[in-house]
Amino acid sequence: MAAALLVVLGLVLSVESGPGAGSSITTSKLIVDSKTRLTCTLDSSDTAILGHRWTKGDKVLQEDSEPDLATQYEVDTHESAGQYFCTFLSEPTGRTAGVNVEGPPKIKAVKKSEQATEGETVVLACKSESFPPVTDWVWYKINDDGVQIFNNASQNKVVMSSESKTELHIQNLDLEADPGKYACNGTNTEGTDQAIITLRVRNRRAALWPFLGIVAEVLVLVTIIFIYEQRRKPDEVLDDEDTGSAP
Repeated sequence: MAAALLVVLGLVLSVESGPGAGSSITTSKLIVDSKTRLTCTLDSSDTAILGHRWTKGDKVLQEDSEPDLATQYEVDTHESAGQYFCTFLSEPTGRTAGVNVEGPPKIKAVKKSEQATEGETVVLACKSESFPPVTDWVWYKINDDGVQIFNNASQNKVVMSSESKTELHIQNLDLEADPGKYACNGTNTEGTDQAIITLRVRNRRAALWPFLGIVAEVLVLVTIIFIYEQRRKPDEVLDDEDTGSAP
């Protein structure tokens, strides 16, 4: 029978306190073709199950209103690394268990490009929801002749990192030295990944050009009006004199 190969990746037991004391949630991970199937099973419940919710970080991935004691969620295997949480919704409180899916980090830039004015401070940021969490963050700038690695001893640049996020603070931006492409590289026990951020630095006088343009337009308009008024006044005076001399 041509069936997909199922590979059991792991099994985790978790006991949550709350309604239905002594109940436990069993979690498992299976690979089905290119998908990783996550399953949570509640062995018993003294209260009615009102539904299920799957989350990763602060993002709700899936939610239903089924009363079952089991719930499943599938994710692409090559994007599955991270910490997932299944919640059995009930009153007065639900029960939650975590499912850890190991894999190399997936580094994402908070913003793929940043723009700031010279002399200001800009913050470039990257994040990762991988599991195991990132243990080593490295920032560097990509130059034509190689890379320039930054640490907290680097001039006007400060690196601040946690397991899930890293920031590069660039102070007193320089119009010539600081624009370009920056890379944040994250490594855990399963591998490494990076994201690229493009930084653009504008001249501090750049904000003056729109203002000067408006001033120039106003001056031109005033000049045109002035010339027009000067040219039409003699004609008006002549018309008045002709009217006064009529019999």
